[in-house]
Amino acid sequence: MARCFGVSHNVIAGIAFRNRALFSSKPRARNCRPHESKRAPRKDKTAMRDRKPETIIIPSHKYDLERLPFAKRLLELRPGECIWPINDGSPFLFCAAKTVGKYCQHHQSRAVAVHRIAKREK
Repeated sequence: MARCFGVSHNVIAGIAFRNRALFSSKPRARNCRPHESKRAPRKDKTAMRDRKPETIIIPSHKYDLERLPFAKRLLELRPGECIWPINDGSPFLFCAAKTVGKYCQHHQSRAVAVHRIAKREK
């Protein structure tokens, strides 16, 4: 089939994978010895429902409060300005300090510190 269309067989496999509903499913062979295969015990779904996702909350810093008068909205930011959000409400405001990369030096160090803390907890 791939030769007919002039593409590789991986292209055909990708199209088939993305459009599985268009192809009939092949019946799977059952295990000949059902007594040997055991299913894993099910987890209690109520315990998972009550669990809240773990999030890392970055507290506001004195630096963010100092940058608030100079803060800009996302559409007002220009290249070379820090894109670190400094508030958690609407409208979102960003640092907008002059920088070479995405973040100013202060926010770059905070981003690396948060990444290290999250990596350590795993």
